[in-house]
Amino acid sequence: RDWSVTGVQTCALPICSLYGYAVNVRGEREITSMSDLVQKRIVGGYVEWAINMREVKGGTLRCNLQLLPAALRRHPSHASLDVGWFKPLFDSLPTEEESELRKRKAAKYLEYSVVESIPAKIHAGRPAAERKGVVHVARLAMDELLIKWLVTLPWRQRNIRECRIGGPTPNLFKGVIPAFSDFDKPEWVIHEERENPTAEFWQFRFSADETKTGREVGALLPRQLIGNLEEYLKHFRPHLLEGADPWTLFVNQAGRPMTLDQMTRGVARLTLRYGGRRVTPHPFRDIIAFTWLKEHPQDYLTLSKMLWHNNIKTTIGTYGSRYNESSGVTAMETWLDGRQAGSK
Repeated sequence: RDWSVTGVQTCALPICSLYGYAVNVRGEREITSMSDLVQKRIVGGYVEWAINMREVKGGTLRCNLQLLPAALRRHPSHASLDVGWFKPLFDSLPTEEESELRKRKAAKYLEYSVVESIPAKIHAGRPAAERKGVVHVARLAMDELLIKWLVTLPWRQRNIRECRIGGPTPNLFKGVIPAFSDFDKPEWVIHEERENPTAEFWQFRFSADETKTGREVGALLPRQLIGNLEEYLKHFRPHLLEGADPWTLFVNQAGRPMTLDQMTRGVARLTLRYGGRRVTPHPFRDIIAFTWLKEHPQDYLTLSKMLWHNNIKTTIGTYGSRYNESSGVTAMETWLDGRQAGSK
C-alpha cells in the first residue's frame, strides 16, 4: 500500500475508505499498490455501494474523490496510470435538487445568534473548572477563543489549525503597521496611531501557498478577539503545552497541533453541548455568509473578501441561491414604501 507516499494529504481519507471497501466488502486480498487499488471496477463498485448501502450523496462522493486522479497524475510513480474513466464516472453521479440540498444544509446549521452566544456560555463554566485545576480552565479558555474565532473570522479550518504565533514566519503577531501597508484600518486604530506612531497592533498574514485560493491575505485582527487572545496567550496556553512549543495558536490535549479530525470533533462537541446541534467548523463560513447577506443585502464584494475568494462570482454562485423571485418582490415593496414615505 504505497498511498502514503503520494504527498497529497487531502487524498488520504478517500483512499483509506476505498481500500477498506476493497478489502472488507469486495474481499480483495492482493492490493499492494495504488495501481492495484485505483481500478475502474473497484472505484465504480465503491461508488455504487456508497450510494445504495450507505446513502452517500453524489455530490459528497464527487467532492471526496475528485482530487484522487489529479494527485495520481502529479506523482511520478503513478503518472502513467489510466485515470480517464474518472470523468465519465463523476458525470454519472446522481445530483440533488437544489431545494433538497438547501434543506440538507439547513439541518447542519445553527442561527448566528446561537453560535454567537456559545463563547459566553463556555466562559460561565470557568468557576466549576477551577476546582479541577488550571489545565481544565485553560482548555475552556481555548474552547472559548476557538468558537469566538469561528464566529468572527470565517477562515477555513486548515488556516485556523495551522495558524502560527511564533517561529520564523508567524501568521499571527503584534507589531507596528508598515508605513505603506494596504490594510484597511478601523477608526480606533487610526486614532491610536495619531496618538502613538509606534503603537503595535495584532495582525495576521498568510502566504499564497498557505491559502486554498493561492493568494496572500492579511489584515488587522478584529478588536472583538484581542481581549480573549491576549488572556489565552498569557495565562492559559502555557499550561496546555508539553515539551517543545509547536507555535500553533490552538493545540490538542497532547500540546501538539490539532489534526483536522480533532478540531472537527471538538467544535461539534461544543456546538452540541451549548447550541443543541452538532456543527463542524466549515458550516460556520456559511452561517456568517448568510447572516451577513441577510443584514447587508447583496453586499457580495465585502463577503468575498471575508471568505478569501478570488472572484466575486464564486461568492455569488455559492450564496446567491438564498435569493430568488420572492427576494425581488420584497425588495420592490421596500423600495416603493420608501418612495411613498418620501413623497409624504
